Amino acid sequence: MQWRGSGFVVLSWWWLIAAIVGTGVLVIAFADLRWGGRIMAAGFLLGALIRLVARPARKAGGLNVRSRTLDVIILVAFGVGLLIASATVNLNDPVSRSSATVTR
Repeated sequence: MQWRGSGFVVLSWWWLIAAIVGTGVLVIAFADLRWGGRIMAAGFLLGALIRLVARPARKAGGLNVRSRTLDVIILVAFGVGLLIASATVNLNDPVSRSSATVTR
């Protein structure tokens, strides 16, 4: 699809990644924190893969911001960081007021 005069050609794959990450945010807000984090991580990792294999660089569209190496490293770091954060978050042990106060 090439719509001349629109932002679609310029941003191309960016829309897909933004939609996946946005879906992850909605899942976090309305359903499950862990699954939402996994969906967001998948979006960032897919973005890294697209940025890595898109040749020439202009085919990556809005994912083409800096050098290819730096873009891939940043997207992989976001993806792996979200995977680790969503896997290790403790949802079952809320902090009670009695344990948070200091006794004298």
